[in-house]
Amino acid sequence: MTATGTAAIADFFDEDLAPLVRRMADRPRTDGRDGEDDNRQIRSMVWDGLVGLGALDAPDTVRLAELLGSVLYQGPLLDTLTARELVGDEAVGRAPVALAVADEPWTAEDGAVSARRSFVGFAAEVDYFLVGGVDTAGLRLALVRADHPSVTTRRYEETGRGEAYGVEFAGTPVTGWAGSAAEWRAALANARVRQAAYLVGLAQAALDHAVAYAKERRQFGQPIGRFQALAFRLGELSMHIDATRMLVHDRDAAAHAAANLAAASDLARTVTTRTMQIHGAAGMRSDNDAQLYYRRAAVESVRLGTPSQLRRESWETR
Repeated sequence: MTATGTAAIADFFDEDLAPLVRRMADRPRTDGRDGEDDNRQIRSMVWDGLVGLGALDAPDTVRLAELLGSVLYQGPLLDTLTARELVGDEAVGRAPVALAVADEPWTAEDGAVSARRSFVGFAAEVDYFLVGGVDTAGLRLALVRADHPSVTTRRYEETGRGEAYGVEFAGTPVTGWAGSAAEWRAALANARVRQAAYLVGLAQAALDHAVAYAKERRQFGQPIGRFQALAFRLGELSMHIDATRMLVHDRDAAAHAAANLAAASDLARTVTTRTMQIHGAAGMRSDNDAQLYYRRAAVESVRLGTPSQLRRESWETR
């Protein structure tokens, strides 16, 4: 995506919409009914807006992902970009897709798939699933309709209180087969780079939130941001964000995708933890975004592999 295209989407996430986007998937640990219709309407509006601004055809999806992270966007756009690399845009058009791929056994025969997949994002708001599994032929990927009666979903009550689901496919008809194992590895590398960029954007937003608080909160007659120890801590976090951003936006980032995502995951957890510490008890209030950044980082930092798994994979491929 060009700088101009990114600016258009940044303008879309204006000061009125951005706070709604940050919380559009943040539901309390209840049955989720209160405000659910409003959240669905916001999510649908955001999807239509992003598609209308050309997000699905963005040439620089890494820059786009960082912008999405800065507003804590929760939706199927990044999964859809990955799916389109494997099945082509003609297969799904402008429809949202969720990834349900795992290195686990499944049944794929007679043009139908049966499998259970855990922690599938945004299953309630997509038109397709890209389901993957391992059989005697190796890893295979299938595109299936989300509205088929053989598909059942169950929302998890997870740390981030977001849109993560367990999904069961019981003889679900295959709309089309997608990609080889090698093509999946290439698409996964690109997805990990985008996820790393998302985490960089999240970390930057959390740091900006901490800096704003340090300018407002006063102790001993002055803002706490003027105290040298805190100022140095904030400066160090900014340096780490800039360094990780350089890794993620490097032209060869996909070749080191696992290592880059591990670094970005550690960064997001560190920055959001420091943001919580700077806010103190105030950061734990439900109306304070500090706790929201912290919880989202906990989930997003393991979405495509834990840091330890990613590092082990990176070492094994050297």
